Amino acid sequence: MYTKNFEYDNEKLSDYGMIVCSFNGSGGMETVSCGSDITFLQEKAGGANRFLLYSTAYDSAFSAVFHICKDPALIQKNSDMYFTTTEISALQKWLCQKQYRKFKIDQDDYRHFYWNAVFSVKQINFNGSVIGMELTLYTDAPFCYMDEIVIEKECREDTLFEIYDSSDEEGYLFPDLRIKFLENGRDIAGPDGSVKYQKAFTLTNTQDRHSCIIQNCSANEVITINGKSQMISSSVPGHCLGADFNFFFPKIINSYKDNKNIFSCNINCLLTLSYSPIRKIGL
Repeated sequence: MYTKNFEYDNEKLSDYGMIVCSFNGSGGMETVSCGSDITFLQEKAGGANRFLLYSTAYDSAFSAVFHICKDPALIQKNSDMYFTTTEISALQKWLCQKQYRKFKIDQDDYRHFYWNAVFSVKQINFNGSVIGMELTLYTDAPFCYMDEIVIEKECREDTLFEIYDSSDEEGYLFPDLRIKFLENGRDIAGPDGSVKYQKAFTLTNTQDRHSCIIQNCSANEVITINGKSQMISSSVPGHCLGADFNFFFPKIINSYKDNKNIFSCNINCLLTLSYSPIRKIGL
């Protein structure tokens, strides 16, 4: 990692008078993970010479190890390079959190990328005093993310809008959604002509076979969908979403040659959609 500074949980390493460094004296070229460490399961049929690919999987999340020390530019004398117990305590409280926080490095090409991360920390001692720390970064995925993209649309009946997923990973993402209804939902008939969904809202992606359907929607109601945690809530206390939602969470779909998603909905609403594309890069 060729940077002197990083940001974690909205605080910077430089705020503590520290920089990223190396204590092992190595330099030049090195090999690091770039978020694409895929395990391939291959088998060959009896009597054959070709190996078939049966499955692929990420077996571990991205991690990295690096060192920090005091910034020499801020040091007046050599003894000031050592950490005090107060400084160690402040760094441990900041870095050793028990929930994922956003981690970003201060480097031009990386400014719009982040990892969800936690740290473990070890002290580096020299002559009986602490001169640095070794940080091990653990993340929630084999890759990192781009800064969140937020799309706001005022949708009318059968309005179409496009989203191009720029992720490096094929598959799909579950975006977060906020839907403010400008009118009541509309009844949707089943194959026999009878009402199948009452006062329903539908959101459809042409790349997908299913639609997100929420019944009994009313004007000025706000529905919030957290795609990551698969949770849904309503601003109307009496709206029983357990019965009125078909539990199909909208997806943004991305394949190697087609990353265009065309969405449509059936009633007038204000739609806010947010997501973070995947990036396969290392530190």
